[in-house]
Amino acid sequence: MVHTTVLHANHLGMTASQVAGIEYMVDATIDISTYTAQGEVVTATELGLSSIQAVLITGREVDAAHKVLNDVQVKIAAETGVYESSTSFKLVSTIASSGAVGDADGTTGAVRIRAYGRL
Repeated sequence: MVHTTVLHANHLGMTASQVAGIEYMVDATIDISTYTAQGEVVTATELGLSSIQAVLITGREVDAAHKVLNDVQVKIAAETGVYESSTSFKLVSTIASSGAVGDADGTTGAVRIRAYGRL
């Protein structure tokens, strides 16, 4: 699993987590260059947080024909709806047309997320 995390600056040019109610939020892009069948684990530390409460996918990389690359979801425990860990989350990629596990050839691409958690 190989990825790069880039934190996005807000309108003031700051990349630090911002207060959102009683939690903090951060916007980031996870650029997945090598994908494995187990998924891509992103840690709270990469995002400047100590724990993660919620993750939203807010954007996806597209190819030259403006088609979304592999489908990506944030994995949760089916029965409880919680993430596998409070200090990380897993991005899981599938090929939209077949439902098969995403390729390891870089076609998963970049995923923009907004994470909510604690400092």
